[in-house]
Amino acid sequence: MLGRLKQQLRGTVVHRAYHAAREQWQAWEDRRPTTDISEMNARYDRQTIAVMRRVLGPDSLCVDVGAHDGSLLEKMFAFAPNARHLAIEPLPHLAEQLRSAFPNARVQGCALGDTRASASFQYVENDPGYSGLRRRVYDRPDPIVRELSVRVERLDDLVPSTERLAFLKIDVEGGEYHVLRGALETIRRGRPIVVFEAGEKSTGQYGVTAREMYTLVTDTLGYSLTTMHRWLTGRPPLTADQYHWGPESDFYFLAAPRAAS
Repeated sequence: MLGRLKQQLRGTVVHRAYHAAREQWQAWEDRRPTTDISEMNARYDRQTIAVMRRVLGPDSLCVDVGAHDGSLLEKMFAFAPNARHLAIEPLPHLAEQLRSAFPNARVQGCALGDTRASASFQYVENDPGYSGLRRRVYDRPDPIVRELSVRVERLDDLVPSTERLAFLKIDVEGGEYHVLRGALETIRRGRPIVVFEAGEKSTGQYGVTAREMYTLVTDTLGYSLTTMHRWLTGRPPLTADQYHWGPESDFYFLAAPRAAS
């Protein structure tokens, strides 16, 4: 009965007011500084969901790059049930689980980059969320890493030219810069909101600097770059000097078309 009531209220003034108040309270909570990785990841997940709630309609097409266990893919279908969302997951067992759990999703069992290739993939067996095309600086002392062979594709080759994205999430433990470079046509065509991870411990291990990421987003794509918290609370985007990676800095960011920022 409760589930039916929630369904009836979805999209109503009451429903929107409830979530607006909840987001406002959560934004206040998120101002509290923390360096705890688990708490930061939970915070970023909440913020990603809040962003999707604002920008997605029933037919909005999303891509989840690094879909992992499907927790955010599930929200994409909740907010945009009429779209056939694309999920990218290179770990074979997780890709198979996604196909079973989300029969309406298009699941690609590959990694993404800016060129098509075969590559070695670093599977962290005791913490799969840290897996990626290269080793990163792990936030645990005992990673058990096994190499797998995966195919690498460009997002531009996986999204048909007739489709326009509304939302793109990229969390690939360091390869985000190269994923974006391989998605330039798709992003320019649909002008989606992009949420991505980036930091010295991950992206920096791919030889990419914060300034190079900022230039790619702002100059090449013509987007503004900010944090999800700043975007949700209506604050201005980050300048080049404000965007940096460090031990106490954010490692999840939002890119938005300048007209939508």
